[in-house]
Amino acid sequence: MTKRLALLALLAAFTLASPLFAEVTLAGGDGSSFEKAILVQGATEATGVPAEYAYLRKHYPGYAFTKQSLLNHKDRMYDALDFTWEGKTYRVYFDITEFFGK
Repeated sequence: MTKRLALLALLAAFTLASPLFAEVTLAGGDGSSFEKAILVQGATEATGVPAEYAYLRKHYPGYAFTKQSLLNHKDRMYDALDFTWEGKTYRVYFDITEFFGK
């Protein structure tokens, strides 16, 4: 059991320190609409989605997740994350076109 936990910890550390994860950038708008979506760049499906949730943890600490939706708008793909924070309901849009399905 201890070896298994050590291996999992090592794998997690390697994943977080890998260049692929470090190269993910979030740019663009504030995520309040399709037009102001946060652009996820330099990601894969394995690193892009965790970057979205890291953004929420940083900007909305203690948020309560509600749901995640995959949306197509004007030939671009978006993740819409719904959550509550400080008594209000929010939806943040992430443009995932660059890495979706790749």
